[in-house]
Amino acid sequence: MNRKIKIIYILTLFVLIIMCISFFFINKEPVFELKGSNNITMEVNGDYKDQGYTAKYLNKDISNKVKIENNLDIKKIGKYQIIYYLNFRNKIYHKVRKINVVDNLSTVINLIGNSTIELCPNEDYIEPGYKAFDKYNNDLTNNVRTNINDNQVIYSLENGNGNIITTKRNIVRSDKDAPTLSLEGYQSSTLYLGSTYYEAGYSATDNCDGDITDKVTVEGSVNTNKVGKYKLTYSVVDNYGNITSTDRIINIIEKPDAGQKTIYLTFDDGPSSTTTKILDILKEKGIKATFFVINAPEKYNNTIKRAYDEGHTIGLHSYSHKYKSIYKSEDAFFEDLNLINNKVKKITGYKSNIIRFPGGSSNTISKISKGIMTKLSIKTKEKGFIYFDWNIASYDTSNISSKRIYQKVITQLEKNNYNTNIILMHDFENNKKTVNALKEIIKYGKSNGYKFDKITEMTPQIKHKIRN
Repeated sequence: MNRKIKIIYILTLFVLIIMCISFFFINKEPVFELKGSNNITMEVNGDYKDQGYTAKYLNKDISNKVKIENNLDIKKIGKYQIIYYLNFRNKIYHKVRKINVVDNLSTVINLIGNSTIELCPNEDYIEPGYKAFDKYNNDLTNNVRTNINDNQVIYSLENGNGNIITTKRNIVRSDKDAPTLSLEGYQSSTLYLGSTYYEAGYSATDNCDGDITDKVTVEGSVNTNKVGKYKLTYSVVDNYGNITSTDRIINIIEKPDAGQKTIYLTFDDGPSSTTTKILDILKEKGIKATFFVINAPEKYNNTIKRAYDEGHTIGLHSYSHKYKSIYKSEDAFFEDLNLINNKVKKITGYKSNIIRFPGGSSNTISKISKGIMTKLSIKTKEKGFIYFDWNIASYDTSNISSKRIYQKVITQLEKNNYNTNIILMHDFENNKKTVNALKEIIKYGKSNGYKFDKITEMTPQIKHKIRN
């Protein structure tokens, strides 16, 4: 090959190489990629942050040439596209990222109260309430719809994604509870032969039917002209067949022989520390007495219990001992009486029916309510209570000595010459003069043939002349 041909060959080869290289670079595509996922699902109202992209040409960063078209609305459920454009050397390249905005989070309906409610068959359903919230604590309660039938309440709510959220509350209608039947007065009482029996009364209520006192039936009878034990059976049935029964026992006895002279020591307005000292004397002398109690501080509850456990009668005097409040009306009187009766029962387990009117049945302070003592003397008997006044006064509330208390009691015992002698004394706080006189009164009674006893239902009733 001559030199000229060789040169032509080399030039031709060079041109070919240059052409190949130029062709390679002219047709080389840029590297254009999205970072992260091309398909993203996110919650409505979420926080979107673009994951980015890369654009390079021959390892040279050309990302600044990328433009973005974005119609994403994160507050609205739907399908969106983010388009990334790269305009390079008169050629446009693009990438697409798909965004799906959804509401897959649970919308919650929370029931207030139990998910199962028991109702009477005739009872109207009253909605206990409910609350509804989404993930973002938005209150949707007002959007909840309710559908009520006999057995169920269905709560429904449409969330932002078109889904229906529901929850249910079951309604069970039944009446398995028996009525409540209460007797006024006492379930067991004793009357003397030939006396009059008064029905103290009763009441009945039912969880579904309300007041059903008019449905109470009474079986049995009381013959006060014949000694014996009589049973009255009270029954009531509600509208759904549940039944309740209870009995009242009436004992008819002969009136005891009152031939022996008897002293009944009675103490009003306790208990107090004075009561403890009186109980010590009574225990020492082997004598039973009667305590007409009021609402004293709780520290004296044990004193009442002691008196009861040692065999004394716990009578009812008053809860408040405020005359103007007690005698304001019949209801006010019995409200006060029931309070002290319930307290005594709680302490002793015994429901007393022995009472003494504050101030006695002859009091005149009660004239704030005209004729109330006349009414109460009848009403208390109808309710099964027996009231006792006194026929011997110790005057221990006066400013006199214990010696004078003794003399006044003894003088009345000798003058009156009663077979039944109910002595009024008081065991209020720091009444030392009554404590000091008590032993001498007991000594006199025993020395002069008197028997000492506590008041019971069989004790001859001493009553004052009512003045109102």
